[in-house]
Amino acid sequence: PGKAKRVRTIFTSDQLARLEKEFSRQQYLVGTERGLLASSLHLTEEQVKVWFQNRRIKWRKQSLEQQQAKLAKMGLATPQGSPDSQSHHSEED
Repeated sequence: PGKAKRVRTIFTSDQLARLEKEFSRQQYLVGTERGLLASSLHLTEEQVKVWFQNRRIKWRKQSLEQQQAKLAKMGLATPQGSPDSQSHHSEED
């Protein structure tokens, strides 16, 4: 009936170290570069592509958390879950 669930890739520590090194050099890997990296690591291009996608998500999340921590130190943090910290109370005035 449904598609078979894809098996999760378990990367070796050497593969991860190389992927992290490439990510720190550039966050987007396309075309020939992705193909070369994949073959040198004995992975498919799809595996490398998905790893980079996931790593970018993790990087964005970490950047956001660091930004919020900096703001909190300065006493400017907005409460979690409320994107608009400047609530409008014009009816109450």
